[in-house]
Amino acid sequence: MRLSFDEQGTGPAVVLLHGFPLDRSMWSSQLGILSNHHRVIAPDLRGHGQSPTPPGPYPMEDLADDVIETLDAAGVEPPYVVGGLSMGGYVALAMAERHPDRLRGLMLLNTRAGADQPEAAANRQAKAAALEQEGSTESLTAMVELLIPETTRNSRPELVDHVVAMIRQTSAVGAAGALRGMAMRPDRLDVLRRLAVPLVVIAGASDAIVPEPEARAMAEAAHHADFIVIPEAGHLTPMEAPGATNTAIRSFLDRLT
Repeated sequence: MRLSFDEQGTGPAVVLLHGFPLDRSMWSSQLGILSNHHRVIAPDLRGHGQSPTPPGPYPMEDLADDVIETLDAAGVEPPYVVGGLSMGGYVALAMAERHPDRLRGLMLLNTRAGADQPEAAANRQAKAAALEQEGSTESLTAMVELLIPETTRNSRPELVDHVVAMIRQTSAVGAAGALRGMAMRPDRLDVLRRLAVPLVVIAGASDAIVPEPEARAMAEAAHHADFIVIPEAGHLTPMEAPGATNTAIRSFLDRLT
């Protein structure tokens, strides 16, 4: 499936994959900076933003194949660097497993390599069913309390408004499909153990969804990995702390170049 995407710059390609239930606009603070030396592509994953919204579920493997098909159609030659936040990280890991020869580097932000525990998977399935019944993603706007720390919510209401707007623009069908797909994803820690390209893991010091030790374990599983913690940031480091996140990403890309 071909996806809608933003593209900016020329040079070695960098692909940025957004989290759930957001869209490619979450990378707006990265596109301009990174495009100084790279061709940056930020797609809307299936069911999100302006991309098609077929019936679910959306296995992470299918989302990974969508990205590959889109890059091929756009003439993006591999290998390229792939970065993903949260659900985007699950998709990036699926790409690393299914298409390892296409990767030049991997960036995992605020995500985990492990599968859902049974209770978490069941909760995703139940929420998917509720969204399908409600016909809207309004109930998901409560996620901002987990996505963004309280201090940031209080000091940056415009950030909260942007995140809430992205959530509301995601359809119930798309969000439910993604939830069911995330619930069925396998553990991919072994993908990191076999990873043959450099890796950077970026964590938020105040991430309420992926604790710092869990993020660190991903870096420790790989052979060529950096681990960077963004102070005072929660689950959306590229949006909450764009300066520090951009510095971390640019440092990683510079080493690859």
